[in-house]
Amino acid sequence: MGDERLGTIEDLTVAIAHWHVNSWGGAEYLVTKLAEVVGAQTVFTLGDPTPDTTNPYGDVSFTDLLSGLDWTPLRRLQGRVGRVFEYALWEDVDWRDYGDPDVLITSGATTRAVITPDDTLHVNYCHSPPRWFYDLYHDRKGTLSGKVARPLVRYLRTRDMTIDPRVDHYFANSPIIQRRLWKYYKRDAEVLYPPLDLSKYRNDGDEEFYLHLGRLDVEKGVPEIVAAFERLEETLVLAGGKGDVSDEMVERIERAPNIDYRGFVSEEVKYNLLATCRGVVFNGRNEDFGIVPIEANASGKPCLVPNEGFPEMFIEDGVNGLIHDGSATGIMKAIGKYSSSSFEKDLRTRVLDMSVPEFKSKLTRDVSEKIISHIGIRR
Repeated sequence: MGDERLGTIEDLTVAIAHWHVNSWGGAEYLVTKLAEVVGAQTVFTLGDPTPDTTNPYGDVSFTDLLSGLDWTPLRRLQGRVGRVFEYALWEDVDWRDYGDPDVLITSGATTRAVITPDDTLHVNYCHSPPRWFYDLYHDRKGTLSGKVARPLVRYLRTRDMTIDPRVDHYFANSPIIQRRLWKYYKRDAEVLYPPLDLSKYRNDGDEEFYLHLGRLDVEKGVPEIVAAFERLEETLVLAGGKGDVSDEMVERIERAPNIDYRGFVSEEVKYNLLATCRGVVFNGRNEDFGIVPIEANASGKPCLVPNEGFPEMFIEDGVNGLIHDGSATGIMKAIGKYSSSSFEKDLRTRVLDMSVPEFKSKLTRDVSEKIISHIGIRR
């Protein structure tokens, strides 16, 4: 390396690490777009992606770091256990073997454990501090499994706090996460919303159905959505993989004459559904970010969201969507108000600061500023 100080991210070698890929979701969408923006050809992960389908969000490849560690068979067993060993696995990755990057951007909680050379700037994109260590701790300790796991949770919380100083700079995906980072780590963070390619979203009118995007999960509030539409004459289309809802709930979905379950759909089909629906119904529990309401407005469609998490901050009741209380009755009331609400005519203006160009501009500017102040980075 020479002596001159690097000034911008374009001058740097940037690597991206993401904890693991067990399913294609919002975090995987983010890390794919992040790689595209900084020109990274691959994303480093612990193990290969386990979904049967290829990455629906882009052509970025994934590199398995476990194969480069000693005692690889043992490391793979540890990787299957999850968070208990993940901190240690990330610590043992020697980044000099992977190009000795000038900037390492990590995605997820356990990736923060990386130990980098002292001239590497470590930036973490935080989706959330581990919730069952912190804000959900008291929600989960009452069950038998929660009581048995409590000593382990306390140990892992200590482990999580210990590695935090290894992060030089944080990005948070929403003001909710920015607040949690300060609450639990006393760390400042810049809000960097996940980017949308707005050119892919369009409004093709109203084909008289409501849309739910996402897995059939209890935490996505799917049971309440189904219960609401069972009592409505409106049509609901569900698009997303089979989640953790009960078999009985799946049978109710299949029996309902006005509910159409499409399963996991391609990105092209998703854009078509968004373009032709009347509105989007969202019911995720206290979502850190929740990209679906953003996609709804990008398609010119209002979104119905629960009164918690970032979606409540994003949606202005009666303007770019409606707010409900998360219950089946609350969702029914919101649907009843839909036709009489005066929504903004151009809802896309609500998401202009979440475009890919805005994302790239803010990422480049903020990382470049940190590079200038990060002593020791040289070309």
